[in-house]
Amino acid sequence: MLIFGVIMSSAFHPAKIGDIVYSLPAIHRRGGVDTYFIKRPEVAKYLKRLFESQSYVGQVVQADNPPAGVTIDFSNYQSFYRLMLRCDLISLNCMVAGVRTHQFPLKVSGVSLSSKHVKYMNCDIDLDKNRDLQMWRPNQRWLDVEPIHKSDIIINLTERYHDWNKEKHNPAFHFDYTLLKNYDCGFIGLDHEYDLFVDRYGFKPKRILVEDGLETAQYIAGSKLFVGAASSAKAIAEGLKHPTLMEISKDWPDDLPKHAHGHYHINKEIIEYYLNNDILQATLPEIEIKENKEEGLEEFFS
Repeated sequence: MLIFGVIMSSAFHPAKIGDIVYSLPAIHRRGGVDTYFIKRPEVAKYLKRLFESQSYVGQVVQADNPPAGVTIDFSNYQSFYRLMLRCDLISLNCMVAGVRTHQFPLKVSGVSLSSKHVKYMNCDIDLDKNRDLQMWRPNQRWLDVEPIHKSDIIINLTERYHDWNKEKHNPAFHFDYTLLKNYDCGFIGLDHEYDLFVDRYGFKPKRILVEDGLETAQYIAGSKLFVGAASSAKAIAEGLKHPTLMEISKDWPDDLPKHAHGHYHINKEIIEYYLNNDILQATLPEIEIKENKEEGLEEFFS
């Protein structure tokens, strides 16, 4: 829903669930959209209720290609993703959306002072239209949902982005999920992911079924702690700035938590801390539309 007036703008994204969740800071920084077009039907269905419940997104619509006149086109996202070797996904989406975040990667290929354009690969950024904005702050969430308590700890672990095979041979890689077995834990994910977790770690968290991204977000928000590796659920936990213990894959060390209550390790002390303390929720910032003004090259790179 939109609560701040009529915004005749739209976005298109071709990627998967987590990547699109990480695009929301860019959408917010660009002032919100009234329509978010998503390419993959299953992704559009999963994210529809979650995105439409946000104050800066109107409706979610499935579209195979970016409609004519779309305001924010993330079609280049996958190319940038491969080029940047899995960099900060928030910055990556911001860059493709034309939001300048003080983290321009590699080398800008062309700058025209007369037209005030920056060209990076096949992505043009208008320096007049898209003003310089700060990076998304660690104490700011970009997802706002009504919490629903299912378990004190929500676990989500897929088959990707963790080091199970290495853990068996080198304890230095070990992220010990068995430390969770005596707590009120619930597992969200696919059936085979749950079965694999139980087989590997020897205990059975409560099996929690979710309909879509909104329920995933509500159950995470209603818990004390989220535990898992890189996944769409972790992206949602990041959007909520929810206390997180994250297993970092040594082969694919991206998608890192970026807030005060995001941690890269697990132990009894930190589990107990979050179970026994109420954490102040991060805030959802107001939409900020900056006025255009003249700016030279020196200011842009400062």
